[in-house]
Amino acid sequence: WGFLALRDFDQEWAMATDPDLWRALGGLDRRTRAALVMTTLDGYTQVEVADVFGVPRGTVASWLSRGRVRLRAELESHR
Repeated sequence: WGFLALRDFDQEWAMATDPDLWRALGGLDRRTRAALVMTTLDGYTQVEVADVFGVPRGTVASWLSRGRVRLRAELESHR
């Protein structure tokens, strides 16, 4: 899942779309960031993400929930 690290994305594109969002994503741990990107941008289901990581679906659901809370808090602090 290291291939989903923020540094692997096209930085110019990322900064052009929403620099605050991409900075906030960069502050998340790699698994949480990967799960958010995979489900939100790539269309994977929680079950598919769980299979990729070899964890239960509930673990992925927790990563997503905590990640969204952290993203929301980070983005609200910059607006």
